Amino acid sequence: MRYILDTNIWVELARKRLICNDLQGKHGVQIALAPLAIVELVMGVIRGGEARFADNRTMIACMAQDQSEILELPLIFVNKLIWNLPIGNSDVRPEHYMLLMNLILQSSSLAQFLAKAESPGSVWKRMTNLYSIHESVLNKELASLELLAKQPHLKSLPARMTWLYKLGGLRPDPDWFSAKFSAAIEFMVSSIAQVKNGANPTKNNRGVYVDSQFFWYLGDPDLTIVSKEDFSSEIKASPQASRIISLDAFLQL
Repeated sequence: MRYILDTNIWVELARKRLICNDLQGKHGVQIALAPLAIVELVMGVIRGGEARFADNRTMIACMAQDQSEILELPLIFVNKLIWNLPIGNSDVRPEHYMLLMNLILQSSSLAQFLAKAESPGSVWKRMTNLYSIHESVLNKELASLELLAKQPHLKSLPARMTWLYKLGGLRPDPDWFSAKFSAAIEFMVSSIAQVKNGANPTKNNRGVYVDSQFFWYLGDPDLTIVSKEDFSSEIKASPQASRIISLDAFLQL
C-alpha cells in the first residue's frame, strides 16, 4: 500500500514533533508525495527564512528518502486512470518536483537555494514569488467554488465534471466516474453545499481547495491518505473513506 501524507504531517517533522523513522522505512509501507503538498512545504521553507532552513531541509531530506514516489498533478493523474494518457494543462511533471527538492538538499542556506533556483536553465525560477502565485491560484479556484454554489442543483455535478476529462469526442461514463472518484466528488459536493449555506472558504477555509485535490488520488485503490484532519463530516457515503486514515493509525502500522 502507498500512503500520501498531508502537508501538516510533514510540518510536524520540521518542528521536531516527529522523527523521520516515524514516517519512512515502515515494513510494507511506501510513501507517495503529492505535488501540491511539495509546493506548500517549499513555500514554508521560503517563508521560514534562514533561521529554520536547516530543520526544513531535514524535512525535505526525509520526504526524498528511499526514492519516494512523486505523483502526477491531479488532472494528469485522473486522465491517466481514465485514458492511460498523461493529459493535463501543465508541463510540470514528477521529475521536476524532485529537481526542486534536490535544489534544497544541495543548498546549505536559504539564500543558496534561491540563487540555485534562479540560475540559468532552472525550471524553478521566481521562488520568492511562489506564495503570491499560489495564493492567486487559490483565489481563482475558490471563486469557481462559489460560482458552482450558485447552481440550483448539485446532483448533475458528476456528469458535468466528466466533460473536463473528455478525449476527442469521448468522455467517461458518469456512473463509472462517480464510483471511481467517489471521495473527491462527495467532498466537492459537500464543500459546495457549505458555500450555499453561507460558508466563505476564501476567508475562512482556504485549505479546502488543496484538500479537494488530494482525494482524486483515491481513484487508485492502492493509495491511502494520511491526515491530521477529520473529513468524516464531508465524506460519509464513499467507500474510499476507509482509505483516509489518521496520523495515529499510520504510526501504528
